[in-house]
Parts: sequence; C-alpha cells; structure tokens
Amino acid sequence: MTKPQGPRKRLPNNPSEENLRKQSKQLAKDEGVQLAAAQRRLAIEYGYRNWADLMRAVASRLVPLVPLRGLIAFPHEIYPIYIGRRKSLNAIKAVEDPKNQIPLATSSPILLVAQRDAAVAAPTPADMYQVGTLGLVVQRERFSDGTLKIMAEGRKRARITRFVFGQKFFKAQADEIVESTDGSAGLEKLKRSVLTAFDSYAHRHTKLSPELASPIQVIDDPSILSDKLVGHLKLELEEKQALLESANPTERLEKILAHLEAAN
Repeated sequence: MTKPQGPRKRLPNNPSEENLRKQSKQLAKDEGVQLAAAQRRLAIEYGYRNWADLMRAVASRLVPLVPLRGLIAFPHEIYPIYIGRRKSLNAIKAVEDPKNQIPLATSSPILLVAQRDAAVAAPTPADMYQVGTLGLVVQRERFSDGTLKIMAEGRKRARITRFVFGQKFFKAQADEIVESTDGSAGLEKLKRSVLTAFDSYAHRHTKLSPELASPIQVIDDPSILSDKLVGHLKLELEEKQALLESANPTERLEKILAHLEAAN
C-alpha cells in the first residue's frame, strides 16, 4: 500500500468520529486491507501521524456540556447549578481532569445550554436550544449523595454546531458568537432610558437591595449591561433564550426597555 505524501484531505468544520470510522471501514473493504492499516492511511491523508492522533484532534474540538433545566445562563454572570444526572457529573469530571477524558486545556470551558422542556430527564439534541453559553467552573461542592453544586461563570455566547450525546458524557462543538457593535449616537440615550426604567422597576417589582442595584447603574458596556439586567427581570424562559440568541447589545437593550416600560 502506497503511503500518501503529506495531507491530501481536510477535516470538515464539524468532524465526526463516527463518520471517520465509517470512512476507514470502507477504505479497508475497497482495498482489501486490515482496518488498522486503513485507519493509519486515512489519518495520514488528513495530515496526522496515526489514527490515535486523528481521534484526539477530533475530540479536542468538543466541549463538555451541561443541559440546564429552567435556567438560561448568560455571559457576565455566575450561576449556582446543582448537578445530579450521571452524564452531567461526568462532564464536570472531564473539566476537572481533562487527561482522563478528552484533551482540554487548564481551566477547560464548559457549555451551558438550556433544555426546551425542563421535565425531560434524558435529553436528546432535539430537546436542546441551539445557542448557549461557554463558561468556566469557578467553584464546586460535592455532597454525600454523589450530587454536585458548581458555580459556573458565563463567558461567551456560543452557537452549537454539533451535539454528541451518545457517549459517557454530554459534549458538543460550538462556535463563539461575535457580537455586533452599534456606535450610534442613540445608544447612550438608550442606556440612560433603560437604567431609569430599571430603577423604577426594581423599586416596584423586586427586592433588589441598593448594594446590588448600584453596580448596575455604573455599567457602561451595553453588552454587559443587558446581560446583567436579564437576571433581575421576570421573563419566561423563551424570552430569556431570545435575548441570549441576540448578538446585538442594542437590540437586547431595546427589548429590555420595552419589558420594563410595560411592567412599570
């Protein structure tokens, strides 16, 4: 069997371990060689030394995922999350001990994605929203019954391009969502209107203390401001998800202002 000189193929944006295994089996069948030889040849064609290196490269594009019930996690916030499902516990373990599961860097990210229906005990990709939040586990507490409480800090919006739910833990491939900036002259006026409306809303509808409300009043970044405000509003899960999916901070602030004015 002739060894290819250098990579002849390019991995797709969403490489699949299953698809690569099918390719190697088909190659072995077509050329009448052992599966191990076909796997090695396929790996070399994709530019890797061997099959194991190719599999590690594919796995490294996947991030452990925790399906959320009744919670939409946003960037710029820290959330207490109780973990009980075995696959979710294994996802946290993968973050804590990367070399035991998949080759992730120190302070490995985790995907926080909401289920469409919180009552579903064993979600499938069809049960999940397509946009979630990339975050970090900043604190964890284990309980005697085997469950876990984590404090997860949201960092970036992310669009899921592929779910992998059929293995030891939930994971997915996701692309960070780049937020669009709006430098229009009306943005400053919009921020002032939102903060004025929120101040009234907080006095009428929440038990938000002045110590917690004051830091919000001094936030200048429209992206951070919109994401910080969501946690204090009485919104349905779908409404919060829509705000998470919006990549335009100005658009989010406009929707938040409309809600505040309606509530006031």
